[in-house]
Amino acid sequence: MTNTNVAATKPTATTVHEYPSRLRVWWMNKDLQYNIAMNSFILILNIAAISYMITHKIAVESDITTDLLSGFGVSYIICVLVSFISWIVAITDVSVCDLGYTSGCVSHNLGFVVLLHFLYCISLNFALLVGLLYVLPFFLCLLCIAMQALRDWWEFVNQPQSVVVEGGYMQMQ
Repeated sequence: MTNTNVAATKPTATTVHEYPSRLRVWWMNKDLQYNIAMNSFILILNIAAISYMITHKIAVESDITTDLLSGFGVSYIICVLVSFISWIVAITDVSVCDLGYTSGCVSHNLGFVVLLHFLYCISLNFALLVGLLYVLPFFLCLLCIAMQALRDWWEFVNQPQSVVVEGGYMQMQ
């Protein structure tokens, strides 16, 4: 004999909330995307500068800047590796994202310094042009922050003072 009770034959309803996978959340991180884009961009520019120097037989002069170049180059590679490892670990441990972002930003700046040295070996004018174009946004940002601080200070200085008069004496508060 079969059970004719419809409620007994229906499965019970369970609510399942599906969240995106950790890998998808990790990949959608804007800091990770920024690091990948900037590292790729600077690496391509450095390789292009090196290949230009090799093709046109431009030598790197042996002086103090060569020692600095090797120091910045090694530091650049170390920072890129730390950033890469941090972002891989960040798939399971989100607290490492800050280290990956910070070391990525440091590596971008070091890579740009290496690029500027290569451009200096190619052409001083070109290195100055690229360097000024790179520094200009940072300078404008610092100028904007300084102007905002100056405006806030000026508003503080110019705010009206309240004066209390007691018994003929004026006291500033």
